Amino acid sequence: MKHFRIITISIISILLALFIADVTFMVSLYNSIKERYVGDVEQCLMRADLIELIDRLNIAGYGDENGVITVWLGLQKSDIGAAKTPEELIKVKYSQGYKRMDRQLISVITNYLHETYGNEGEPNIELLEEVFRRELNFSGFYPENVIILKEGDTIEHSGSMWEIGNRVDGKLITEAYISPLAGKVLHEMSGVIAVNAAIAIVLGCAFWYLLHVINRQRTIEEMKDDFTNNMTHELKTPIAIAYAANDSLLQFPDPADQARTRKYLKASLEQLSKLTGLVENILAMSMERRKNLSMAKEKIQLKPFLEGIIEQHKIKIRKKCTFSLTCDGGAHVSADPTHLSNIIYNLIDNSVKYSEDDVVIEITADDNSIVLSDNGIGIAKKYLPEIFNKFYRVPSGNRQNQRGYGIGLFYVKSIVEKHGWNISVSSEVGKGTKFIIKFTAQ
Repeated sequence: MKHFRIITISIISILLALFIADVTFMVSLYNSIKERYVGDVEQCLMRADLIELIDRLNIAGYGDENGVITVWLGLQKSDIGAAKTPEELIKVKYSQGYKRMDRQLISVITNYLHETYGNEGEPNIELLEEVFRRELNFSGFYPENVIILKEGDTIEHSGSMWEIGNRVDGKLITEAYISPLAGKVLHEMSGVIAVNAAIAIVLGCAFWYLLHVINRQRTIEEMKDDFTNNMTHELKTPIAIAYAANDSLLQFPDPADQARTRKYLKASLEQLSKLTGLVENILAMSMERRKNLSMAKEKIQLKPFLEGIIEQHKIKIRKKCTFSLTCDGGAHVSADPTHLSNIIYNLIDNSVKYSEDDVVIEITADDNSIVLSDNGIGIAKKYLPEIFNKFYRVPSGNRQNQRGYGIGLFYVKSIVEKHGWNISVSSEVGKGTKFIIKFTAQ
């Protein structure tokens, strides 16, 4: 844990650098695909320009004596009729001749035709747009808007539209504007995007979970250290007092002074009782690690069992405490008597500890549950979800005289769950607390 902060910052920095590199790669990939699409669209425009020129000048009739141009293009004038759809054109192997030609060859043919026949008539923009759109569709592009302008013409358009120029020997002949094909680019990238997003999410969740676990472990480690320090100090106190009292009786015996003898024996008994409670707390803390701990269950008659626990508490409680037990004589439960006794002891101890000088504890039991309520200081609702956590202590405000270790209720819940039961709590500040143990399985 010593270098935890440095390691965490380093890992976050590395992940951030990887994320930036990944975003840079994705942008580069997007631009690369976009550039390829722009090249394909330029070819579509070039072919559309060829077709429009052939249709305008009926070049099939002008061709050289071998009909080389017609063979190269694989075209007839009827191929560009308005009634043809991309699907129909595919069926008749439309443009198969020039589809096999590379960009350079098409450029050579275009330059030749424009140099030879380019001055004969104005280009038919309407036909050119129709053929251009059809060429785009044939190549798998379906832009919403297609606009073609002659050299020198201008039009208002959205700045997001792709601008494609058709040049012959470096001279701009026509200029096309189409709706951006970003959706198609992203669709082609969808696999890479999905994989990268999934990896980023998994890494982020895993890193967050590790930080959460490590922080929790650090908190538990700190609480355990506090517990060990407090418990060590607490163990020394009762041992020292009991030792001093017994040593005094042995060193200076006075059978006639029974009051003094009783006083020292009583002090020893109280401290030994406290020491027993501390030992039980230590054992309770280790209980969690014993995942296979089994309960030595037996049938317990609840009324005499609870009466015995109440009588034992009456002997050691130093406050004015009133107990009320409501339990049918036939009520019973199958449970481990030692652990059930410790559960009730812990709940009563808490009720006494966190109450004023006049304590009222009511216990109601039947075959289905045990309910213990008191008139203590209560617990604020915001703390209730935490009180069964290991080492957790409810902030006690100005009641600093009440010491605890945050494992009593943790032990209670652990044993309740070992029995297959469940426990719940309700409380209101200033009005007391109620614990309900439900025997959901016996």
